[in-house]
Amino acid sequence: MKRAEQRQSAQSFLDDNLFPPSCRIASRRALALFFSAMALGAARDAAPAFGLPAAPSAPTADSAIALAHAIVVRTSPAQNGVSAGDIGKVEVWYDAGIRDAFAALAVIAASGDRVDKRDAAIDKSDASHVLVSVDRLTPGKYTARYRALSADGHIVSGAWEFEVR
Repeated sequence: MKRAEQRQSAQSFLDDNLFPPSCRIASRRALALFFSAMALGAARDAAPAFGLPAAPSAPTADSAIALAHAIVVRTSPAQNGVSAGDIGKVEVWYDAGIRDAFAALAVIAASGDRVDKRDAAIDKSDASHVLVSVDRLTPGKYTARYRALSADGHIVSGAWEFEVR
């Protein structure tokens, strides 16, 4: 069996037998944190054997979290929320800081037109917060699309909808 097939088989086993659908994402995140911490610990312990300086301390929860995919923890306007037309900006917050390279946030009207000012940026005082400016929005449904590069190097993307009345 090829390595990729073994990984897929193992993941399918975990999905089908250990984790009910309601907790699969959280469980995968917990496993990723666990294995990241294990890898950091093994690298720290093996470093002197290769003539490299050892890490100053054991991995912490913060260092393991830095190796996990970023997830959205809050949006403004809220997902499926209702807002006034003069919100001024659309925002998304992640559970950890993200890299600037692929950060994007766009607001799309129901007509398919992009209505933001194309100035999406990571907040200088909070690397987990991205915002984009919008002019006054007319009543209707909108979709906010986001993309970010996690600290672990993986791109996360998605969308949420909101309504303006």
